[in-house]
Amino acid sequence: MKFSDKLYAAVTGLWREAAEKPFVREMAAGTLEEARFRNYMIQDYRYLIDYMEILRLIQAQTEDAGLREFLQRAIDETENETYRVHLPHMKSMGVREEEIAAAVPSPAFSEYTEYMRQQVRDHGFLAGITALLQCSWLYAFIGENKAAECPDAIRSSPYGFWFDAYTCDDYTEANRMWIDTVDRETENIGSDTEAMLMDIFTSCAEHENRLWDELYDGP
Repeated sequence: MKFSDKLYAAVTGLWREAAEKPFVREMAAGTLEEARFRNYMIQDYRYLIDYMEILRLIQAQTEDAGLREFLQRAIDETENETYRVHLPHMKSMGVREEEIAAAVPSPAFSEYTEYMRQQVRDHGFLAGITALLQCSWLYAFIGENKAAECPDAIRSSPYGFWFDAYTCDDYTEANRMWIDTVDRETENIGSDTEAMLMDIFTSCAEHENRLWDELYDGP
């Protein structure tokens, strides 16, 4: 059994719970209040900036040229998504520059990104790529789950682009590369390291669920 199979088995329940969160269900149905989605876009913009910082922190933990190149590609792709896709889309929704500049990360976002940073500081490269895999893979799971469950609703939803982004071929391929990288790098780990990484993966899934709740209900 690959390590990714063990990770998937450990969080399937949490991921199914995430896919049924009110924010996600209403986003798929097209009934989510625009104010909630605007807040999500602003918070996610700040998260993407932190995400790039965490990627660079992970990159600094390895001397392997192939891994450094893989992580640089992830940094470049995230930077492209942040500044060429996410930011213009926010502005098209009427989000003003001053709103973005004044935005403060919500407690759930701040706790989540700080948790991931701390795992990289405390446990190094493997902890970092395992934590970020959870984020990437969860979004692919949610996108696939909802696309199969309510394709017609998503096609007519004003938020359908969100699901398209996480089910497109490019995203699916990038997520598969994360999974393959984690599997390759964990082939010979001991039981203690395996338990530590599984705990990180599960904790990240729990953080994600708190995040969806906060986005919908507020802190």
